[in-house]
Amino acid sequence: MLKKISFEQVARRRTLLFGVLAVIFGILIFRNGVGFTKFSLDLLAIYFLVDGLGSFLLRFLLRSKSISYSHSIWFIFLSLALIWLNRLSSLPVNLVVICLGAYQLGSAIVYGITFWLYKANRVKGGWLYLWDALLNGGLGLATVLEHGSDGHFQFILLGAYLVLLGISNIRDGILFDKDQQGQELKRRFRISLPVIFAAFIPAKELKRFNQFLQKGSSAGHTGPYRLVKKEEEARELEILVHTSDSNLFGAIGHVDICYQGKVISYGSYDPFSERLFGTIGDGVLFKVDKEPYIELCKKESQKTLFGYSLSLTEEENQAVEKRLAEIDQLLEPWDPPSRLLEDGQPTYAYKLKYDLGAELYKFTSSRFKSYFVLSTNCCLLADSIVGQAGTAVLDVRGVIAPGTYQDYLEYEFEAPNGRVHTRTVY
Repeated sequence: MLKKISFEQVARRRTLLFGVLAVIFGILIFRNGVGFTKFSLDLLAIYFLVDGLGSFLLRFLLRSKSISYSHSIWFIFLSLALIWLNRLSSLPVNLVVICLGAYQLGSAIVYGITFWLYKANRVKGGWLYLWDALLNGGLGLATVLEHGSDGHFQFILLGAYLVLLGISNIRDGILFDKDQQGQELKRRFRISLPVIFAAFIPAKELKRFNQFLQKGSSAGHTGPYRLVKKEEEARELEILVHTSDSNLFGAIGHVDICYQGKVISYGSYDPFSERLFGTIGDGVLFKVDKEPYIELCKKESQKTLFGYSLSLTEEENQAVEKRLAEIDQLLEPWDPPSRLLEDGQPTYAYKLKYDLGAELYKFTSSRFKSYFVLSTNCCLLADSIVGQAGTAVLDVRGVIAPGTYQDYLEYEFEAPNGRVHTRTVY
């Protein structure tokens, strides 16, 4: 008789398996990155070939119009081209190396912009970002511009990163059903997915939730969907992760904090201060009642919100309130202008204040005075508050996204003794 495996056991084994595979792949890439890349591209080509031939045979045998001949032919052509290029040239490997270098160049640009904002706002610690910008920029340029490079150094970096990522996940798997003894370790040394992958975790969770709804098990249901792992006291902190499938920025998401029934949100809510294609603007923080705000989010932006509730001890509660008081000292009230946008509509901030009665503020100083979508963003402010409860998961000098946070929160909800006791979908 087969033994039934619990949800927690599946999640634990998945975390361990991912960690072990990451370590194995990291070691292989570290030892022979070029050979491993060529082998991986061969496997990818075989997958394309099997998919293409399989689809072609199904279309021919079943006469099903739902299977396209063009899809089959395209996948077969793609597989043959990839095999040919991989065998007769180093172009595929060079493209992988160039992508790694381009990622470093992108990181260097983010670090450089963050350094400039720190200097403009007279915030300490900006020189660390300058160092990161120069280091990543130098490595990225050397990789992209060096013709005929085998990318050996880039593969060493990638291999080392995968090993660290794997060790982090193996440790999480080992501590999965343990008590909070490993909390401080996870807080200080957690390795996250690259932002290019983590960015779309909110969209992935939304897709999974929509698939759940399409199964019909939710027929007739109204209100939020709530999964409760364990009942806790009312004194809690909730992290809200927004996402939608309406556009790219909606898919990447946004993070808010809800404490004692009040949502605390940070972002670029002054569109008339935005620059650099809307990625930089004055940092605006607002406080508003939770229920009407969630309804506005769903109505205004067609968003789905994932809420993750954490119960606080008395000591953690005091630490959070102390941090909120420190933030309040950096704020000055801001009245959004009645000036209309190009489409003739009032700004989102104006609706918040005059439709919901929200209190809006701008920062007089600190790194949050200027909002930058890839560093001093909603995640960084949320983590500066939630971190007081021992759940800091972000590298404050890294490129961060809401998906980084949601990935951690999902782990904490799946773990039997994780900090998240309830997950709610609004």
